[in-house]
Parts: sequence; structure tokens; C-alpha cells
Amino acid sequence: MFKSLSLFLFCIALSPVFAQDNSAILSEIGSEKITANEFKFRYELSPFVSHKNGWNKDSLKADFLYSLIAEKLWYLEALDKGLDRTEIFKFYFNPVRDIYLRDALFKKEVESAIIISPDDITQGIFKAGRTLKMSAFVSKDSSLIYQFHSMISKKTVSVDSILKLPQFVSIAQNPFEVELGTLMDEEVEDLLFSLKPGEFTSPINSETGRIIFLSKDIISKPLDLTDSKTSQQIKQKIKERRAMHRTRDYIRELTAGITINIDETSFRNAADAMFTVISASVVNGKTATDSSRILTDGEFTSVKTILGHEGLKQPLFTLKTKTVTVWDFLANLAFEEHRFNLTNKKFLLQKLNKIVKDFVQQQILTSEAERQGLESLPGIQKEFVSWKQNILSQMLKVSFLDSTRVSDQEIEDYYRKDVLKDKDFLLVNLQLISVNNLEEIETILNSTGKDKSFDQIAKGYGKTDPLVNENGETGLKPAIFLGDIGIIAAKLDLNQLYGPIKRGDGYTLLMVKEKRTMNDSLKIEFENSKELLRGYLFQKKMNEFISKKTVQLSAKYNAKAYENRLKDIKTTDVVMFVHRLMGFGGRISGVPLLDNWADFIDINELKRELLP
Repeated sequence: MFKSLSLFLFCIALSPVFAQDNSAILSEIGSEKITANEFKFRYELSPFVSHKNGWNKDSLKADFLYSLIAEKLWYLEALDKGLDRTEIFKFYFNPVRDIYLRDALFKKEVESAIIISPDDITQGIFKAGRTLKMSAFVSKDSSLIYQFHSMISKKTVSVDSILKLPQFVSIAQNPFEVELGTLMDEEVEDLLFSLKPGEFTSPINSETGRIIFLSKDIISKPLDLTDSKTSQQIKQKIKERRAMHRTRDYIRELTAGITINIDETSFRNAADAMFTVISASVVNGKTATDSSRILTDGEFTSVKTILGHEGLKQPLFTLKTKTVTVWDFLANLAFEEHRFNLTNKKFLLQKLNKIVKDFVQQQILTSEAERQGLESLPGIQKEFVSWKQNILSQMLKVSFLDSTRVSDQEIEDYYRKDVLKDKDFLLVNLQLISVNNLEEIETILNSTGKDKSFDQIAKGYGKTDPLVNENGETGLKPAIFLGDIGIIAAKLDLNQLYGPIKRGDGYTLLMVKEKRTMNDSLKIEFENSKELLRGYLFQKKMNEFISKKTVQLSAKYNAKAYENRLKDIKTTDVVMFVHRLMGFGGRISGVPLLDNWADFIDINELKRELLP
């Protein structure tokens, strides 16, 4: 229901750095502009590594700028082609829209209602400097716990001795520690912090029964009150707990008297279609080795195809102001990236049943945000534009896949005439680390070059990818055998780090350990390599197309870049990725993850078009 307040904690620490001119224009693309503020914000919150020129920070910033420019160029072209009015765009954008609307509602109805007084801070500091050693005595028998309380109040016999009496053996004793924010109930926490060692409370009602708390000891701990971070953390703990209670009360008020009935037929049809697609992937041997995974975009497309237009528009449930369809539910599933069991339909149904209940609550909150007109807030509109640009640019790029397909004749001609002449056709040995989330990517990048080398880290992770051995290495083999990462690796220098690359439901970092050119003695056999050659040529053809198209779009939209202004932008050296925890639950990446367009395009050719 509630995860955390919607804060960029890291941005608090960054705020003093923004003394420079945030309004400086780094690029103009039609009516769009890239300001120093947007560049810095996206750059510092993206784990963007493209060390084509070693660890040169200026080159990395330039690559990032041209990738931003490419994203905006392709976005404008997507708008020109009307992709923002398509069903597929809405499928990926609507859940983003909804989660921001719920977050805005949270700020208005929950966050704004929380007031932290000076007395709250004083009390918080008092608690933060102490750890309470407590014992809790619990029983569901209220008469028994009151009898126990009466006996320990007399203080004629020790508590341990009383517990050994036959009538009290059923009372559970649980030792635990209490610090600021440990307990959900702030009043009970206040009470416990008022106790002296040896003192105890009257029986308190709880979900587990009646509880008596006994103070055993108080451990003092030092606090640096001169550090603003300390007081901020104290305030945050108080605020988060109060927000949890306010969230619970607000949702109870909002949903009072509302009864939602899930259409069983619509729900079952969606579940059956999902299981059909998942089962097919198992049969075809396309699944990972673990027992669950995230469905890919292609698999969600297959689910929608099975259901058809009529099945997708079937009502799943109805609210006062709108009907929520199977299509809406699938869009939310794709956005939240749930992991599903690969073979057990019963587990799939159980998980979907839980998800749909949460989805009902989400849609009630979204509907209320719509009713209050929160979509028109300037801050919300700014977020929407950023995500639209990212999604639409990706969609337009994908729309050209069919035009870059490779024919059998092209494969044969390439094999007979150009394999040995292709400077990108190499033998490579790569180290790969593939993980499920960007937070782990951030940890790896922050460790690299500080206390450990990437080589050490990769060996520590071992076999995280089907392409590598237990040391995290692919071994020396033609780049085409390694798919998209082989194409990228062919353009990198030795010991250069690259990534993260989104692959399936995870992310990959790679480093080139060894490279060799092809020669006659290393010729590959045609028939066994035909499909690998097809993938290689497709990626090569796609990259050439993207590069040429980007240059054409820069002319069409009269794009200009002012790369020299990058030197005035001070950025941190910390590689990081931030997830924004949204009000009423859920999370989203702090900024849209920027594609490394700089590796698809000819930067020098683009510069000739863009630079004044």
C-alpha cells in the first residue's frame, strides 16, 4: 500500500552544487531545448558508461549530450508521425501517467497534512540517542495477562519466577530492541521511552493479543547534532511513520462504501493467455535457468494477440467514473515488471489475484487524482514530457526494424566477399556481469576502480550470463556469436567498460579482455553460422540506418549543439541510478534511462551537422 515518501534523497545532497547557470542552452532542436539543468539532472542520475575514449570525463559528457539530442530528434519525428496517438504508446505511457497522478494525490492529501513541530524534533532527538532493551509479555487471554500484571506490580517476586508458575506458562516472553521509528504506534513508542529500567506498562491491546512491555536497559549512543543530515534523518523517520498512518486513514475514507467486483471471465481469459505464452517459451527453450522471470515486451504483445481486440477491451471492473479493462491491467503488469512462475499455473493465478486487488486500489486513487484535476499541475506535465520523449524515441527506432531485415542472399554475399574485410568482424573475449536490477549495477560501477578492478568483481560474480564461464568470461570467439553485445564490443578498446545494456529482464556490463582480427585460418563454417551472421548483419545494418537517419533529422529540425558549454557544467564522479519511491506505493526510475545513442550514430558526422 505505502512504500515511502516520494523523495530523491540524493538530490538533497546535490543541491549546493547547482550554483552554476542552469538555464544555459546546450542544444536547440526545433522548439525543444536542452538546458544545463536537464543535462546535469539526467547525467547524474543515469548509470551511463560509454568509455570509448578511456575514462575521459569530457568525452563521456559529450557522448551523453549527443545521445540526449538524438533522443529528442527521434521524439519530434515520432510526434510528426503521430505515434503518440497509437495504442502501443498508450500501453507503455498510461501506467507512467497513473503512478505520477497517484504521487501527486499523495502529496496533496497525505504529505501536506503532516506537520512536524519543534517539540517533535526535540522528542525525536531524545529517542534517536537511545536504544531500549525491552521484553514483551504477550497473551491472547486478557484475564490472564491482567492477572500477570497484578502480580508483577507487587514486586514481591521476580518476573522470571512468576512466569514459571503453571498458570502463566502460556505467556510468551520476547526480548527486543526499540529505537526511533521501530514501532508503528507512535504513542506506544512515547510510552516505552518514558520508562526507566525495571518499569513496565499496563496491558496494551494489539493484533497479536494483550502485551505488557518491560524496560530492561537503556543504551545511550552519540549523535552529531551539528550534522544537518542527522536532524534530517530524524525528521524523515517521524514523517514516514505519520505518513503511513495518514495513508491508511485516507484510503479507508476514500474506499468507504465502495464494492468492486472483478469480472471473473475477463480475469481468467487474461491469466490463460499469459500462461499460454509463458508455457510456449518454456517449450521453445527460451527461458532463463531460474524458475521465474519478467515477461518481455514481445511476450506481452503475444498475450494481447491471443486475447484480440475484443478480449482486451472487456471490462475487468467498473469505478464510478470509468471502466477499467483487461488492456489496462496488462499495461500495468508490463510496467511493474512482476516476476512470474514459468510452469505452475496455480501459482500464476494466485499471484495475479493478489496483483489485481492492488490494481483496484491503484485505479481508485488514480481516478480520484483525475477528479481533482491534478494532471494539469506544471510539475506533472514536465515529468510527462520527459517520459514521452524517451518512450516515443524508442518506439520510432523499433518501428524501423522491418526495414533493416537481412535476406539470405545478403548473408551469403557477406560470407563469401566481406567477412575478412570487415574491420568490425573480430574475435573477442569479454567479461560480462548480468544482474536483474540497476541498483546492483550502480554498486558494481561504484566499486570498480576503487577497491576492486572489474576483473576481480566479474570473477567474484561468476557465471551470471549464459554466454560466460565460471570466471565471467566468454572465451575468444567471433563477435557475432555474442549477439548485440558482440557488435558493441567490436568497437571498444581493450579493458574498456561499457553498459549497462538492457537485455531481457536484466542489465549487463561488459569489458573487452582480448581482441583478434579474422584470418583465413579462422574461417567460420557458413551453414552452422548462418543465423548468427544474420543477427550480426541486422545489427550492423540497423546501426548504419540509425546513424544516417539521425543526421537527416538534425537537418529537418534545424538542430544545433553548443558542446563548448559542457566545460562549465560541474558534475559528480559518482555513477548512480535512483529509483523514485512514489506515494501510495510503487516506484519508477528517477529519470528515464537514456539509450546510448552515441554508439549507434557517427558522432563526427553529427557534429558537422550540429556544431555552429
